[in-house]
Amino acid sequence: MESLVTISLLSIAMAGITAMLIMSIRAQDRVTTEFRSQLDVRKVLYDMETQVSEAKRTDALNNQPIFQANAFTVPTQQGTWVTYEYATPVGESSSTMLRRYSATRPTALPVTPATTDHKMIGVGQSELSTTVEPVSSGAPIFTYYGADGTQIAAPVSNPRSVRSIKVAFLVTESKGHAARESTVSSTQINLRNY
Repeated sequence: MESLVTISLLSIAMAGITAMLIMSIRAQDRVTTEFRSQLDVRKVLYDMETQVSEAKRTDALNNQPIFQANAFTVPTQQGTWVTYEYATPVGESSSTMLRRYSATRPTALPVTPATTDHKMIGVGQSELSTTVEPVSSGAPIFTYYGADGTQIAAPVSNPRSVRSIKVAFLVTESKGHAARESTVSSTQINLRNY
């Protein structure tokens, strides 16, 4: 009888310890996913700041940048073009931030997404997903400002008038139908070579 009581108590204790370990692993997975998502966002903003702040006014053929509400392309110091776009990657159902390098300026924006585009947010594999959306319904991801700080409506007709680009979007992590709180990520990038 004592052995049966001991085995029962040990079983209850082991079940409790196992439940605590499972909860701990799930919490760690959620923290890891949130950290990955925040890291993705920081990398996007840093990537844009380093590429865009040093963008040139024109390329060797005198082609100027294109600035749209959800996409822009600028010539880089290396002689290529970099395009940032809020779009749906090939084979996926939700939009995110994409980056594309090309040897020449795109003829128009938005560019049709290709398998070679670099998906910048939600790149890790996890059961928790990360979504990117405009800050409010109909709001642009990219907003452009002139030298005097006034906002320039997109599409920008005179690319040389743009002196800074504000990037703003909502990031939401979710698991199944349970969404976590959305956070606004934004930065303003000054164009140094204009």
